[in-house]
Amino acid sequence: MREWLVICLRAPLASFGDNAGNAERDTSDLPTRSALIGLAAAALGIEREDGPGQTRLARELVTAAGLYERGHPLADFHTFQSLNQAGKGAATRAEALSKTAHLETSISRRHYRADGLWQAAYRLSGNADDGVTLETLRQAFEAPRFALYLGRKSCPLSHPLAPRILAADTVVSAFRAQFEAVSQTAARRGTRLQVVSVEQENDGPASNRSRVHTRHDDPRDRSKRWTFGDRPEWRFTIAPDNPQEGQA
Repeated sequence: MREWLVICLRAPLASFGDNAGNAERDTSDLPTRSALIGLAAAALGIEREDGPGQTRLARELVTAAGLYERGHPLADFHTFQSLNQAGKGAATRAEALSKTAHLETSISRRHYRADGLWQAAYRLSGNADDGVTLETLRQAFEAPRFALYLGRKSCPLSHPLAPRILAADTVVSAFRAQFEAVSQTAARRGTRLQVVSVEQENDGPASNRSRVHTRHDDPRDRSKRWTFGDRPEWRFTIAPDNPQEGQA
């Protein structure tokens, strides 16, 4: 049995970028690991410029996500500036924008999920050296140091996180226990847990029919260049007639 810190995630808009291209930025239907680690960092007050602090937090936490409502897909148009070929070579975004003679403006598209509902869960990885504890993180979610949002700054939360620390055999049990506390205010009638994603297969329900794929969302550097690494993710579809078991 493991201890999990579980929170509820609801917002008018959310965006969990899988495709990080400039012209087209898609969104997944489940929170990325990068988004969940960033949420914890913002609550704890770890600055983006604090590279060692960000790295340490990512190393100390294992995450999981639960999907209740995918939300409605929504696309918005933006403009972005980039360097033409003659101005290539800037090390940072700020340096690129300073090269005004070489800037070009283009149209981009950003994708969101409107009115979705998710849960996130955190457990300690075992790599913590007098670092964050689940209780410290729970308190931070109750009174976050920085504003919290789901993927982008245009996506503030609409409901309290309602953080709870729960002991459970699988994260599915932890999700369901926490959901009982928020379902009356955050969920519509008939809302149920549909999909669970985990970083380690044994955190999911007891099923041999999980689906594993690679996600490019493991945060490596948030301080200067936003870089991410690959990681495996196991997904379980939760059957409506047997909510404790998972199917592919």
